[in-house]
Amino acid sequence: MPKYSYTAKAAPQRVLKGIIETESAQEAINRLSKKGYYILSLNSQEVAAERSKLFFRTASPREITTFTRQIATLIESGLNIINALTIVSNQAHNKHLKSVLLDLIARIKDGSAFSESLAAHRDIFSALYIALIRTGEASGNLSISLQRIAQFLEDEEEFKNSLRASLIYPGFVMSVGTLTVIVLLAFVIPRLVSMFETMGQTLPLPTLMLINFSALLRKYWWFILSSAAVLFFFLRRFSKAPQGKAYFDLLKLKMPVAGRIFLKAEVGRLMRALSLLSSSGIPIITALETATSVVGNQVLCRELAIFKEEITRGGSLSECFRGSKFFPEFTSSIIAIGEETGRLEKSFLRIADDYETETQRLLKSLVRLVEPVIILILGLIVGFIVLSMLLPIFQITV
Repeated sequence: MPKYSYTAKAAPQRVLKGIIETESAQEAINRLSKKGYYILSLNSQEVAAERSKLFFRTASPREITTFTRQIATLIESGLNIINALTIVSNQAHNKHLKSVLLDLIARIKDGSAFSESLAAHRDIFSALYIALIRTGEASGNLSISLQRIAQFLEDEEEFKNSLRASLIYPGFVMSVGTLTVIVLLAFVIPRLVSMFETMGQTLPLPTLMLINFSALLRKYWWFILSSAAVLFFFLRRFSKAPQGKAYFDLLKLKMPVAGRIFLKAEVGRLMRALSLLSSSGIPIITALETATSVVGNQVLCRELAIFKEEITRGGSLSECFRGSKFFPEFTSSIIAIGEETGRLEKSFLRIADDYETETQRLLKSLVRLVEPVIILILGLIVGFIVLSMLLPIFQITV
């Protein structure tokens, strides 16, 4: 009899993990649901064993977007979901994604809905993705929901790529400059030290400082690297903990210039997700809860949880945004107009477009400001090293 590993919530703060042996995935879901568990994930042990042998263990956002677009086209052409998934799985090059598609097909054949099958693979498909698929199934417009998801994923990936492109050049300059300084300190200066020792004269203070620093770097390089690795590991662990992530997220928003960029980028993603959910007919309370899956900042996620409670008590969405100290006043004003006109999804979309454009503009301005600063700092460092090496030679010639 097949075995399934599951992760489920037995209470708001209690998460259970275990293995259940049933005839099918649907039967496992039914048995766990009867116990009052809310299923977070359910995976076949055979599929899990197969995945552990695969080299590719994830699917890229581009592959998920392509898969979504292909499924939407096939369903729109009149194929059912099983045939559509079969065709796409036969063409999949990513072995991990292929195994996921085969598992989706098996679950649907066992009687699970498409959205329920996707929920078993939350490492690939977000809560937003699953919620929109569930809405499409309920309304009978699954192909339209898939097209909307694909467009949303494409817009989000294009926005991220534009941000990455803006950071390539300063990152390249910083890397080359840092490598140059390391080469000078670790390899060039030691070769010149022996020459200075044969001079038999007192070396200038800058030269002594540089030689001592180079010797320190070469002698204790292992300690410096290990300390940096330990610090990086500690900060990484701390940033993944709930309190640590909340601390760093708040720190990001309070940064002098970059904080505005972080905030506008997160608000833009949030508003685009809310626009997509609202246009699909999902109630605003459910949309706020689902949209948190695309928001990476825990501080803003807590604000959305507060919004949900206030709306449940009868408050309006615009009042919630107006009372928040994190969201700009522009958002509450546009949302208020959307509430009055009954076209809230259009207001969300307008805010998303404006903030994404503003984020790109601010980032480009920041990069134009940082580039000369980086070049100036690296130039001063390299200039100090070169001058310190030349000072003893200047003393000889004088």
